[in-house]
Amino acid sequence: MDLASRLSMLPNWPARLSEDMAALYLSIGKTAFRQGWQAGRYPKPVRDGKRLFWARQQLDRFVTVQCALEPHGGLKDRTWDDLNSPTSA
Repeated sequence: MDLASRLSMLPNWPARLSEDMAALYLSIGKTAFRQGWQAGRYPKPVRDGKRLFWARQQLDRFVTVQCALEPHGGLKDRTWDDLNSPTSA
């Protein structure tokens, strides 16, 4: 069974993710993920022996910042506000 199939059976993602799992978690390919963290675009891993891991919370914080979300689920992006204002239309 491949990694994606095994992960789809999990009720929740584990607290720490291998490179393969972290890439899947962010919905990108492993090569793009590796190039991204090596270039500093994605969070850096921690080493446990010879293995590299990313904390799921670390990746969640990255997505929160990348998508301009506030920690409690509110959006900072106000670009659609003009559609709700009484002067638009």
